Amino acid sequence: MPRGATYKTRTAGPVRHLPVELGGVVIGYLYTAVRGNSASYLRRLAAQDTEPGFDGAVVWSQRLSDAYQAGLPAQEALRGWIGAEEHPTAGAIPPGAKFTELGDYEELRQLANPGHVEPPLPGPPPEPGYFPDGTPFDRSKGWGPLGPLTTDGPGYKSATDSAVRYVPAYRGDFLLGYLWAAETDDAAGFVPRVKARLDGHIAESRWTTRMQRCESEGLSPLAMMRSWIGAEEDPTAGRIPVGVEERRAPGLPELNVHARD
Repeated sequence: MPRGATYKTRTAGPVRHLPVELGGVVIGYLYTAVRGNSASYLRRLAAQDTEPGFDGAVVWSQRLSDAYQAGLPAQEALRGWIGAEEHPTAGAIPPGAKFTELGDYEELRQLANPGHVEPPLPGPPPEPGYFPDGTPFDRSKGWGPLGPLTTDGPGYKSATDSAVRYVPAYRGDFLLGYLWAAETDDAAGFVPRVKARLDGHIAESRWTTRMQRCESEGLSPLAMMRSWIGAEEDPTAGRIPVGVEERRAPGLPELNVHARD
């Protein structure tokens, strides 16, 4: 089983959820599909400060991954944490908690974070061996739609002499790379982290698709970047955590050096 494998996070149809409390306050919900083997943790954005909230979500992500790799069905895994000792940031499911069923994930999302709007996600994950735009990893099979690189196609410019703002993108607790936006011109992009290897380049392709959509909707590069903060994790693009620190680099060369760490 690949490292980091876990339950599917997306589910259609009814879901069952359990409250997660920290100090007597509900900070999120663990949920599972009524039909299927999906499970994940949904954080209540208003319940915790940024850093503890993010740390708690990472803990639950790791617990779910461990349970999946141990072969536990999703509902059995969640049931096993009822009444467990409270974690300092991830909290606990209180003793005696019972599953509550809702019509779908959207109902649960509105329960946890009423009025919070998530940016639209792109289409389904790519087929094995291919980038989301249909380009094969194996170049002997052809170059697909990538073709020669250019700054004249759809989306933002891919190069800039401006200083840039950037934020990290994670899949689980694994850093994939950095989404960046120029401060003074119409440029934006994604720099894969060198240690992320192929996963980082797959994430870059997905972010490119997202940025093309945002540019077509008239968002400036900085507005585009900030619109993705706190969005639900995508299987290939990852997520930018709620409340993440927005950092600044004098230019793209400096950000590229940072991505080698």
